[in-house]
Amino acid sequence: MARRRRKKKLWSKKSNYTKLDGSIVSMDSTWEVMMASKLDELGVSWHRDESLKLEYKTRGGRKRNYIPDFYLIDYDLYIEVKGYWTDAAKHKMKDVQKRNPVKILILESIQEIVCIDNKTLESFTLK
Repeated sequence: MARRRRKKKLWSKKSNYTKLDGSIVSMDSTWEVMMASKLDELGVSWHRDESLKLEYKTRGGRKRNYIPDFYLIDYDLYIEVKGYWTDAAKHKMKDVQKRNPVKILILESIQEIVCIDNKTLESFTLK
């Protein structure tokens, strides 16, 4: 029987990040590590947890769960760090926002991560 080869994601690199409180959080990409570091630098409380799930439907109609990259407790805001967009990912984010009454800030470049500040986060939560 032939072995199935597992596709390797070329755009992400799993790594661990140590929060200011010393806890270790698993990250899916170097951009997420950069975002976590930026949030800590700004003194923004954030949470990342596999149990945080938002429902959406695939283009084929299957129910799925989206797990946000970050949840900012004090802003009641989710952050998605997305450097590589597939058609399926674009559909997912549109459907998540349509089905869930939450605010999601999508950052699509390293420059956007670097430039984020408390004022930007506050202005986004007022929308």
